[in-house]
Amino acid sequence: MAVTKIHPIKTTLKKAIDYICNGDKTDNEIYVTTHLCSRENTHKEFELTKKQFKSRTKTLAHHLIQSFVPEEVSFEEAHQVGIEFCEKILGGKYEYVLATHIDKDHIHNHISCASIRYEVNLF
Repeated sequence: MAVTKIHPIKTTLKKAIDYICNGDKTDNEIYVTTHLCSRENTHKEFELTKKQFKSRTKTLAHHLIQSFVPEEVSFEEAHQVGIEFCEKILGGKYEYVLATHIDKDHIHNHISCASIRYEVNLF
């Protein structure tokens, strides 16, 4: 079963997104999925979303890490779990970038979404 942690991104949003989408970690970005934003301009689109929603938080984005036990899932399964997780918590209404890192024994997903007040229904 995956373990998920969440951290705020308070500086260097572009650098954080470039790191999670690193081609060496995501098989040349095969395991990168975006929703309601483009990969190339994710950081700019997150900033526009914050302005649109008049967000006053100093947090630029939320960064979730979803880790799997070695050999628990395949690359494709881990990525699909990440997509389903994003759809469940964000309901298809909010932008995100999901990157599955396959360069370690433990496959893990990185998910970034703009820092605005979400109305999330977890149950």
